[in-house]
Amino acid sequence: MRMITGTTCCVFVALVHLGALSYGVTSVPTNLSLQEDGSLVVFDAKGGVAEFVKQGTPRQSIQLDGQACNVSYGFNSAGKQTILVSLPPSATGPVVFLLGESQVTIPPKAGLRITLNEAHKIEKMDGAPAGTVQFQKLSSPSSLAQTIAPPPTQFTPIPTPSEVTALTPTSQSATSAPLADPMVGQMSATTQPPTELGWPGKLLQSPLTEPQMDEDYFYVRTEGGARFVSSMNIVNIVGPLGPSNPMIQKEIAFSTGYRQDLDIGVWLTPWFGLAIETGFALNAIRGNTEGMTVSSSTYWSVPIMAQICFQYPNDTGFVPYLNFGFGGGWNYFTIGSISYPLAGQGSTLSGSGNDMNNAYQIAAGVRWRIWEQMGITLAYKFYGTSQPTVDMGDNQQVTFGSPVTNSIELGGHFTF
Repeated sequence: MRMITGTTCCVFVALVHLGALSYGVTSVPTNLSLQEDGSLVVFDAKGGVAEFVKQGTPRQSIQLDGQACNVSYGFNSAGKQTILVSLPPSATGPVVFLLGESQVTIPPKAGLRITLNEAHKIEKMDGAPAGTVQFQKLSSPSSLAQTIAPPPTQFTPIPTPSEVTALTPTSQSATSAPLADPMVGQMSATTQPPTELGWPGKLLQSPLTEPQMDEDYFYVRTEGGARFVSSMNIVNIVGPLGPSNPMIQKEIAFSTGYRQDLDIGVWLTPWFGLAIETGFALNAIRGNTEGMTVSSSTYWSVPIMAQICFQYPNDTGFVPYLNFGFGGGWNYFTIGSISYPLAGQGSTLSGSGNDMNNAYQIAAGVRWRIWEQMGITLAYKFYGTSQPTVDMGDNQQVTFGSPVTNSIELGGHFTF
């Protein structure tokens, strides 16, 4: 009886000891380390290299915390290298591991996205989809070392990242022939960092990162679209019939025309800048409802203005802007024939002439930055000049009312 009791106690003590030892091993979190060249190393419980993912590998399957995970290298819209560690939907539970100064938990159907800077250091870590990955800040490196360090008689210490930089996926002696790199031939041209983006730069995605919101100082913008001119009075006519000309104080109307503009500007701050604008606009003159007859008549204008420019940069890529312009406007009238009968007598205007007048403009619009250096714009412009006095020839000098125009324009915005 004593022998049976003693044997039972020995077995129980041995099981307790093995259980405690097993608990100490399985409770050690997997350690994932980022190397100086951007490669990833997974350490096993003994401190050895269990998995090695070479920097730039398009896709590789690894064992992480006892489960199969996928690791892939790529680039985000800002051109920075990223590493995606994802857990497939078939996973039975989350994976937990240590990376840097955080304990990371990835649930099934989710992934950890690591953004690296130019020195291959971690710039940012987030979940994909956003909010799915949990990060727990470790209290201190010393307490972490005490928690995961195995007994010295059982395991070797976990080396620091600097000590494993030169490690390869498999150990080899100094005299043996170097092993072939298993990643050779697997690099994809699409994963290589762009050495020169070229113009117009990378295609942007929303929301924009902070570096992407920074733009070049100089820009060129061209816009074109429909122009609408308000009815215009014939204020005065010097020539035949003089002040008794029946067309004085009558209105002429305009068909829908076209306007094309060119802006060259510079941003002095991210939200304030200066620009100059020129272009041309054309509308046909048509008769009104008062019996006026018009044929082969057009109205041209050319703005030459300085502008004060405002914009609101943000991470959506849709940048609203507001411009105030002032300067000059060149007005040119070509009149084939404008006649107006009244009580058995009438008057006819014909000829062509131009006048340079003061001009002003208010422009409001929004541009959508599609690429880093190119976007499209949609703008509304309110433009006007002082009264033009035009010498038509044949001793006819006509003063028109102040032209007022409204334009809706589409265009392109290019930065350099």
